[in-house]
Amino acid sequence: MVPRVFAVDMHEVDSNKFQDSRDSGFSMYVLVTVLLASISALNIGWSLGIVGASKLAICLYEDEDTSSALGNFSKHILFTDNSWSVATGILSVGGLIGAMTSGAIADSIGRRNTLVINNGFFLAGSVWMATATTAVHFSLGRFVMGIGCGVASNVVNTYINEIAPIGWRGFYGSFFHFSVMLGVLGTQLAALLVDHMQWRVVVAIPGVLSLVQIAMLPLRVESPSYLIKASHVNEARHALLKLRSGCDVTVEWQECLASLDNSASNESMAVLTTAAPPVAAAVSGSSSGPPSGYMQRSKDCCGLPQLHTSREDGSTSEFTIKSSEVKSATITATTAVGTASQSSRRRKATSSMWQMICGRTRNDLRHLVVCNAVIMCLQQLSGVFIVLFSDSFLAFKLFGDSASPLPSQWAAIIAGCAAIPAGLLCMFKADTLGRRPMLLASLVGMCMCSMLVSVGMFYGPGSLVMACVAVCCFAVNMGIGTIPWFYIAESTPAYARGAMTMLGCSLYWCLSTVLGLVVPLVERSSSQWMFIIYGCVCALGLLFVALCVPETANRTTADIVKEHSGPMHLVIRRRHSRTLSQLFVGGR
Repeated sequence: MVPRVFAVDMHEVDSNKFQDSRDSGFSMYVLVTVLLASISALNIGWSLGIVGASKLAICLYEDEDTSSALGNFSKHILFTDNSWSVATGILSVGGLIGAMTSGAIADSIGRRNTLVINNGFFLAGSVWMATATTAVHFSLGRFVMGIGCGVASNVVNTYINEIAPIGWRGFYGSFFHFSVMLGVLGTQLAALLVDHMQWRVVVAIPGVLSLVQIAMLPLRVESPSYLIKASHVNEARHALLKLRSGCDVTVEWQECLASLDNSASNESMAVLTTAAPPVAAAVSGSSSGPPSGYMQRSKDCCGLPQLHTSREDGSTSEFTIKSSEVKSATITATTAVGTASQSSRRRKATSSMWQMICGRTRNDLRHLVVCNAVIMCLQQLSGVFIVLFSDSFLAFKLFGDSASPLPSQWAAIIAGCAAIPAGLLCMFKADTLGRRPMLLASLVGMCMCSMLVSVGMFYGPGSLVMACVAVCCFAVNMGIGTIPWFYIAESTPAYARGAMTMLGCSLYWCLSTVLGLVVPLVERSSSQWMFIIYGCVCALGLLFVALCVPETANRTTADIVKEHSGPMHLVIRRRHSRTLSQLFVGGR
């Protein structure tokens, strides 16, 4: 297949009469596209919360009466404590595998296509879980569902970031985590209605949502950044025009082109240089030379050769060569460019992450790598999510009755409801207030509430603990729970975005797996000290964000990378500060 690479005009509209696309406002087309992409995030939340919410409807333990409950499509599935722990934690294992492979897949077939194909994992996982008759069958469905969650956690955020205008990245980027929390809350509400066979319908809901995305998402445009990387220049430009309807995309188009990796550009230009002589020969053979000027070759904004004629007044005018020889030579050149670009992407799929960590990419991204990794880890280490997904912590610590399931469910619903207004606050204020203030406010609130929860668990009533947990849920979702998902994509240039998001999502699912094993042990031995640990982690995270995490709101990726490339440094008064290594050794 010949790559569709053509030289194109920059824009049909007069840039003096149309708004710069970088300053474009709300777009219904972008909103609908983001909502369709966020269906995968809704599936993630549903998958995370379903086992904790519907545990008593699904499980039948060995010491219970199994005479009337087992069989084909029975009311319950026979589990032991260990098998249920495996079924709960294996989702994170699948998520880690999906996150580690998603970057290369998205760079190969595109962000939108990856999301569409990834629905196959959600469909298969939901069907296997809904038809499960054994613990192994149910766990296998959870594992397949986890792979889909891992892929979606990476690709959804990348896709949304690449189609959103600069000034609206916080608004549209917040939809991912907001959809995850809606899915978690939905499972808690559905658990109140689950009885006997109905849990099979509840676990099958992600499959139904996947069908909606499969039908609707292919009707939306692909990410322009990916299309440029894949050498589909015409499609990239038309996708950008569709996303920025009524705006002048000239400057944003140039920035998209500038974000390409130098190595890929150089390789493509080398191929074009070797393929250019046939084009020149075809041109010279088709015409003996215009009397008013001469033929000359230049390069357009995409790096492709352009032919011009020089007039007597010194101006140039482009013309179209209709010779079959020129068409053949151009197809040969573009085929070589596409082949070189595809082979380059395949080679980078395995080495780009390590090169990025070592600072060997086009820009030295070591500072941004550390910042993105730390804020993604803080999202898990804050501890508030164990409250939402633990099936015994809330009931035992908040209400003093570990045998009654209803208080635990209602406590989780209260905590989940506190997350919804916090997500809306982040959605509408992240672009105006900035990422750093939202992160700092979130960590301050989490640190204070974690300490109050610890005091309440030692001395206070359950109502005090419940109130502090609800405030803590509000604090985490207004900042550290929401912002890292889109912060990673918006702070990373296009050529390293796949590797950076893959690193962040892999850390998220890896920590989710580890905490799923460690936290229950700590909870049984010394649960009163758990939130003290969480509070200390939030305090350290607060210090790190204040000193090292740069602001990205309403700034282009090129400006962010230019200012904050290199080794670790302080971001407070960046122009007058020294790097951390210079501070330690006393240099200037």
